[in-house]
Amino acid sequence: MKSEMTSTERVLTVLRRQEPDRIPTFEWDIDPDVIKTMTGGGGYEDFIEKFDLDAVMCGPDYIKTPLPDGNLFDEWGVTRTRGHEDYAMAIDAFAPIKSWADLEKWNPPDPYAPHRFETMKRRIKRFKGKRAIFVQLRDVWSNPRDLFGYAQLFVLCKKQPDLVEGLVDKCVNQSIALAQIAAELGAEVVMSGDDIADNRRIMISPVMWESIFMPHFRRWVKAIHDCGLLYWKHTDGNIMQVIDGLIDAGIDGIDPIDPLAKMDLATVKQQYGHRVAIKGNVDCAYLLLDGPEEKVVESVKNCIRIAGPGGGYACSSSNSIHSGVKPAFYIAMLNAIREYGVYPLDMDRLAPNEA
Repeated sequence: MKSEMTSTERVLTVLRRQEPDRIPTFEWDIDPDVIKTMTGGGGYEDFIEKFDLDAVMCGPDYIKTPLPDGNLFDEWGVTRTRGHEDYAMAIDAFAPIKSWADLEKWNPPDPYAPHRFETMKRRIKRFKGKRAIFVQLRDVWSNPRDLFGYAQLFVLCKKQPDLVEGLVDKCVNQSIALAQIAAELGAEVVMSGDDIADNRRIMISPVMWESIFMPHFRRWVKAIHDCGLLYWKHTDGNIMQVIDGLIDAGIDGIDPIDPLAKMDLATVKQQYGHRVAIKGNVDCAYLLLDGPEEKVVESVKNCIRIAGPGGGYACSSSNSIHSGVKPAFYIAMLNAIREYGVYPLDMDRLAPNEA
């Protein structure tokens, strides 16, 4: 057994594609109601400590103003509707940017606003040196999606790609400023969560993706590294059409290797594990809802058996711990990661249970 590392050391070792003392675990997102249930009314930070997760997520704080109709209006100028999950979805009909004139008048929220990093400052004070500090930002896709409207973004990629690129440029500039501030505050890793694919393929043609978005994505990755941070890219869906380009751009990690989208963990590990850290992919669409615990444990063992050898792997859900996840099955997942994820890996214990 390797000497025990701190959570920070464990995560950074994985990002260097090396073997830590044990496989780390952390989540892109955890539903607030699940947190309350599992902590007896506590918050996210209490959850991190109680269940000993290896990283803490911090994002910039944006004010959302309640509207009379029950919707929310945020600092981006986006009107959002409250969904079942904690995330508030943009309403396409109220998208604020429809033309070059709109774009010229519009600016993203001030990254230097006094309230922007209050949550991060609090979490850094509590966890710095104990857990890896992640800052969650956006890269090139989600802001244009919300600001143009989803359907209109697809139209504009075809008819006015220069307008799309103009907005991407403004948004990436703001994200870079946020990353620089986060680095100064003490963040160690950027994780951005722009979902660019569905269960079949990337949302737009690979040619459009490369010509409109990738120049700014490459600039974004370079800026992250220039301010001393590492970068873990999160996206759902089947990204095999563009995964080479993402990795060539210099990302340090990729998440979550979505099994629902037929992203094969073994293929990704074999083809890309020497170039990029991997996170995932215990099924949160069905398995962490329906169980049973024995299958959850077998899934964890399978993930570790496939992606764990040689290091560079963090075991987690296949997306997030959303509101439908049963706490008992998540706890079974966490316990199995700690039981079976110790280096050197015991491949006999990780063998499939044939019973």
